[in-house]
Amino acid sequence: MQNYKNLKVDLSNCDKEPIHIIGRIQPHGFMLILDHDSLLVEQASENVAGFLGIEASSLIGQSLEVLCSGEGYMLLEQQLRNAVKLNPQLLLMQEQVYFGFVHLSAGKLVLECEPAVPTAEQQRLENAYQFAQFQTDLNELDTMAGQSQLVVDYVQRVLDYDRVMLYKFDEDWNGEVIADRVKPGVHSYLHHHFPASDIPAPARALLEKKQVRQIPDVQAQAVDIVPYLNPATGSPSNIILSELRNPSEIHLEYLRNMDVSATLSFSIMVKGKLWGLITCQHLTPVFKDYWKRQLCYLIAKAFSNAILSDSEQRDVQTLAQSKKLEEELIQRLSGASHIGKELFEGEVNLLHLTGCSAAALYFNHELIASGQGPDESQVMQIIDWLSENNTSRVFSTRQLSSHMPGAEAFRANASGLLALEISRYNKEYILYFKPEIKETRIWAGNPDKPLPGGDMRIHPRKSFQNWTEVIKGKSEPWTVNELEITQMLLKDITAIILRNQASQLKQLNQELKLYTQDLHVKNSRLEDFAHIITHNLRSPLKNIKGLHSLYLAEPTNESAAEIMEHISKMTDNISATIDDLNLILKAAIEQQLPQCNVQLHDIIEKEIENLQAEIKQTDAKICTDLQVPALNMPKVYLESIMHNLLSNALKYRGDRPPLITVRSWQEEHNIYLSVADNGLGMDLGKVGPKLFGLYNTFHRKKDAKGLGLYLTRMQVEGLGGKISVESAPEKGTTFTVQLPRH
Repeated sequence: MQNYKNLKVDLSNCDKEPIHIIGRIQPHGFMLILDHDSLLVEQASENVAGFLGIEASSLIGQSLEVLCSGEGYMLLEQQLRNAVKLNPQLLLMQEQVYFGFVHLSAGKLVLECEPAVPTAEQQRLENAYQFAQFQTDLNELDTMAGQSQLVVDYVQRVLDYDRVMLYKFDEDWNGEVIADRVKPGVHSYLHHHFPASDIPAPARALLEKKQVRQIPDVQAQAVDIVPYLNPATGSPSNIILSELRNPSEIHLEYLRNMDVSATLSFSIMVKGKLWGLITCQHLTPVFKDYWKRQLCYLIAKAFSNAILSDSEQRDVQTLAQSKKLEEELIQRLSGASHIGKELFEGEVNLLHLTGCSAAALYFNHELIASGQGPDESQVMQIIDWLSENNTSRVFSTRQLSSHMPGAEAFRANASGLLALEISRYNKEYILYFKPEIKETRIWAGNPDKPLPGGDMRIHPRKSFQNWTEVIKGKSEPWTVNELEITQMLLKDITAIILRNQASQLKQLNQELKLYTQDLHVKNSRLEDFAHIITHNLRSPLKNIKGLHSLYLAEPTNESAAEIMEHISKMTDNISATIDDLNLILKAAIEQQLPQCNVQLHDIIEKEIENLQAEIKQTDAKICTDLQVPALNMPKVYLESIMHNLLSNALKYRGDRPPLITVRSWQEEHNIYLSVADNGLGMDLGKVGPKLFGLYNTFHRKKDAKGLGLYLTRMQVEGLGGKISVESAPEKGTTFTVQLPRH
C-alpha cells in the first residue's frame, strides 16, 4: 500500500505525487471523517481539541452528540445529511459557529470546519453591491486587456493582497501574466511567462475540480489526520477535494522561493477547460473568510462567462463569414472540370478561408500551390511524411519541426501546418501553411534550470529574475474557426470528388455497355465470316482435292483437260468469295469514314453508267424525284447503297421492261431515300425476316448471292438509320432507307 509519509517528492516525480492521500491538513480549521450512515467519527485531525476542546483520539468511534446534545444534535444531523446539496452550512458545535464544508469521498462524509467570523449585515450588503458594480463595469468593456485589468483591480480591492495576477495558459500549458495589481514596493510579473512544469498536469486537473484554493500560511505546521489509515477501510482516506488539505511540499517550497507567505487562487474555466487563474499572493500570512472568497469566486465566474460570450460572439461572426466564402467556393467547384484550378483562382480561393500565408493542393498527381510557402520539393516531402506517419484526416501544428524531421529547413515559410487528407492511399492532401513568428518571451526565471540540492533532491527553482528567450520555429496558433471551416471544406470537397467519380463511373459504364454492344455486333460478323469460310471456301477446296484424286486414278490427257476446266471455275468461285469477304470487311472499316456533303444526282448518274449494259439489255427506264438533293454521309456508303438497290431492281425485273423510280424527301428530323421497281416482287410473309440476312436468296438467279442487301443493311445501320421494304409478288418492290438528319 502506498504511504504518502514514506514518499520523497521532488521535481522528478511531483507529477506522480499521491496528494489525495496526503493525510494532513492546514491548521486554520479541523477535519472529521464520518461514516455515511451512522455519522460516527472514523478519523479526525489532531488539532480538533484546539477548536472543540476534545482530543482527536477521544472522538474516534463516537457520535457527534458529544459536541452538541439534544435539539442541537438533531439539527446538526439534519444539516450533515443535506450538506452535499447545501454546502457550506453554518454549524453550531460546542457553542461555536463554524463554516461546515461537506463532501462525499469513497462512501465517507468528509466534514471540514473553519471558524465563522461574525460578519455584519452591512458587510454582506456591501459584497453584493460590489459584485453588481463589477458586472456593470465588466459589461462596458469590450477588450480582453480591459476586462482582465478590471478583474485584478476588484479582487485586490476585496482581498487586499499584496499581489493579484491574472494568469492565462497557452496551448502548451505555459502561463503568462496578462494583468496584475500590486502594492507599492511589490515586484510585478506582468507579461512574464511561467513554464508548464510550475503547475504540472495533476495540479491543473485538480484546479478544474477544486476552483478555489487558499493557503493562509506557507510556513504553517501541517496537522495530521489520525489515524492515517481509516479503520473501516484499512486505507488512507481520499481528501483530494478538501478545503483544508495540506499543499504538496514541492509547491510550498516553490512559494517560499518566491518570498510568498499566503496565497489564494480562483480557477477560470471556459467551456469546461482550465483557461487561467486569478492568483493572489501576500508577503505575510493572511486568512480570508468564506464570504470574501465567495465574492471573488463569483467575480472569476463572471469573467469566465464574459470570455466565453466574447469568444462565441467573435467565433460566430468569423465563422459565418468563413462559411459564406466556403459556400461560394464549393458552389463554383460543383460545376468545375478542374477542381485544383478552381480552388486557387477567382475572387474566393483557399487562402480566403484562413489567415494563412500559403496553401497547396496535391490531387490527381498534380501539385498546385499559392502564396509564400515551401517550394515544390519541400511540399512533396511534407506529403510523403504525412502519408507515412499520420493516420488522422486532419493534422495541425504550429511547430512542424517538432514533428517532422527536416522541417527545420523551411520553418520560415511553414512552421505552422494544417493538413487535410483527401486520400492517404493516393497521397492527396490540402495543405495550409503559416510562417514562423519570432516571439520574445520573458520568463520569471530560467524555466529549464531546476536546482539539485544537497539531499540529492531536485528542488524548485529559486530565481524568478527576468530571463529572456527568443522562441523560434513556431507560427501563430490555429484558431478553432480555422480548424472548423477547413474541416467543413474537406467534407464538401470530398463529396464533390465522390460525386464526380460516381458520374465518371456511370459514364464509363455506359461506354462499356456501348463497347460491349459493339463487340457483340462484331462477334456476329465474325460468325458470318466463319460461315463464309466454312461453307464457300472449304467445299470447293474439298472438290479440288477430289478432282486431283480422280486424275491420279486415271491420268489421261482427256481427263486432265476436263478436270483443269472444273478447277478453273472453282478457283474463280473462291476468288469471288474472297472478294465478298473484302467487301464485308471494307463495310465494317468504312463505319469510321468522315461524312461529307454528297450530291445524290451525281451518285445516281455514276451508277447508271456502271449498269449501262444491263439497262440497255433490258430497256430499263430510271426516273428521279429528289426533294433532298444532297446527303451528309460517307460517299462510299451512298455509292454502295445506290448500286445494290439499283442492281437488285434490274436483276429481279420479270418479263416486262424495268421501271425504276428514285426518290428523296424529308420528314421532321429524318431524310428518306427510296428505290421502287415494277419487278418480280416478294411474298414478305414468307421471306420478310430473312430478307437482309447473309447469303439469303429468294429467286432463281444464277448470279444471286444474297450479299447485296446484307451489305446495305450493315451500312444503313452503321449510319444510325433503318431500311424497310414493301413488296408483293408480280407487283414490284420498294426499298426505303431512313437516315437521321445531320
